This record gives sequence, C-alpha cells and structure tokens, in this order.
Amino acid sequence: MKFIKKFVLTLTLSAFTFGVAQETITNESVVQMVELGFDDYMIIDKINTSDVKFDASITALGQMKNAGVSSEVLSLIMDKSKQNTMSKTGIYFTDASGEDKLVQPSVFSGANSNQVAQKLVSGLINAKQKAQLPKTQSNNVIRQSQPEFTFIFDPSVTQVDNMQNNQGSDAGIFNWWFRMASNPNEFVLVKLTVKENKNLREVITGKSSWITSSSGIDPKYALNFAIEEIEGNKFKVTPDALEPGEYCFIYQGQVPQGRENQSVFDFSIQ
Repeated sequence: MKFIKKFVLTLTLSAFTFGVAQETITNESVVQMVELGFDDYMIIDKINTSDVKFDASITALGQMKNAGVSSEVLSLIMDKSKQNTMSKTGIYFTDASGEDKLVQPSVFSGANSNQVAQKLVSGLINAKQKAQLPKTQSNNVIRQSQPEFTFIFDPSVTQVDNMQNNQGSDAGIFNWWFRMASNPNEFVLVKLTVKENKNLREVITGKSSWITSSSGIDPKYALNFAIEEIEGNKFKVTPDALEPGEYCFIYQGQVPQGRENQSVFDFSIQ
C-alpha cells in the first residue's frame, strides 16, 4: 500500500514538473516573480529552464526595471529574446488576444495599364501601371485601427526562413525580402483600392508617358509609421491610425537577381 501511494505521488510530481517546464515565461511572469519575493538566482533558473517569449524593447525593459527587476535578469532577458527571433523572419501583427500572427503574403494576380489609351490621347498624360490582388478582402484581418507590427529580419543570411509562398506556380519560393532588407524603412505602407465589380484590390506601381517613366510607389501615397528597434534584427512598427479598408506593405529595396517583387504583405482593417 505504501509503495502504491509513493508511486502515485511520484507520478503526480512528475506530471507537475512536466507541466511547469512547458510554461512560457514572459515579461509579466518575471515581474510577478519579483513581486512574490523570488531572488535573482531563482528567476534566472526559471528562465533558463522554461520556454520564453520576451519583449526586449527599450520601453519594456524600462518598465521591468521600474518594477524592481535586476540588471542581471534584464541582461538575460535581452539575450533570450534574440534566440526566438533569428529564424522567424517576416511581418507579424498582434491580435486582440495578444498573440502574434504571421502576415502571409499575397501574390499579384495580374497587372493593368491604361498606357496605350492615354498615349493615343496625349503624350503628356501619365499612364498608370497597377498591380492587382485577387479578392476584395485580405485573409489577414486586423480588428483595431492602430495595430502593432513586428518586422523580423535575418542578418546572418544563414537561417532557413519559416515562411514560404505556397500559392500557385510560385510554390516553394523562399521569403527572400527579410534576407535582403535590414529594417522596415525598406518597405512602404499603402492603402489598396478595392474594385468590388472586379473582385480585386489594386495599387499603382508606376507611371509613364512618351517622355518619362517611373516605377515604384509614389511617395505621396505612402502612409506614415513609427519604427522602434527591439533587437538588431527585430523592429516594432506602428502606423498612424488607419481607417477601415485594405492595406499592404510592399518591399521597395533592391530585388535580388532571379527574383521578382510580385508579392505584398496585405491586411484588412475592420
């Protein structure tokens, strides 16, 4: 009987230990441990033996310091936060529950240009080139007017990206944008024009006339966003308040040889 009780107790403790080991430690968890009187040794041991998800931005670190978290623990938090970002290249947004969700890119379904018609009228009138996305609404739905995005780049160019474009004939193309770029300034945020009757969204990607031509997004259509560096390869991006509609981030940097900048990181504000 004693053996059975001891065996049951051992199993219970093992299950409890396993459950604790799977717990994810966050900034809030560390502050809570400080408030409960845990010393640095215990907090550091807990961090080193648990899954972690830390915000190591200057603002977050300042808040933890004001809450009594020691410099030693803050240093460990900064170090641990790097381990979770190196291979998670891409753009993420925080949903209403506080979870980070990946912004899956969409592929341009086609292009439209009124160049021929306009040239027949006058060589002085600019012709517009438009890239089109299928459907009138993005699959990436955000239900807040001022969302926070996290851009994560791969500065080592040795990690395997965790995002692949698996749509249509482009299946298997790696997400090279976040290997080429090093900060969000190489992207532009624009609002997409919705064409309900054609079941698509579009954006102007260039202009031309008999005399001149230009490619890329016109700066006057670019929307403002603030950038805060979290780590060397991780940035927090916060746009100005956005009205309901369709938007996208478009890479505007140098396109590597053999690649086409044919995808955008689109989202819907509702």
